[in-house]
Amino acid sequence: MEEKIIEKKTVKRNRPITYSFRVSERERRIIDEKVKTSGLSRTDFLIRALTNKPVSVIANGGEILQELKRQGNNLNQAVRNCYFYPDEKESILSAAAECKRAYRALLSVIGGD
Repeated sequence: MEEKIIEKKTVKRNRPITYSFRVSERERRIIDEKVKTSGLSRTDFLIRALTNKPVSVIANGGEILQELKRQGNNLNQAVRNCYFYPDEKESILSAAAECKRAYRALLSVIGGD
């Protein structure tokens, strides 16, 4: 396995082999558009496409993910406040309920339960 040194840290690479091929300008635009839509890196997108793994695109997934992150931050702040202010139980329960709502919205968009 090839190793690469980044900022004095040794990182083992899972994919040490570089594979390149030529495409037309039109094909490059198509690939780039699909990669952008998928939200994956070009490498991950091409590997999924070539190995017949599904490439899922979630409409508004970015917005839902941002909301989920915001609610996660709210929950973390509420828990942190609990250490200093033990009477903040309602704040934690409210933040947890918002996280649960955002998680359910994400599941409904991606076709989960």
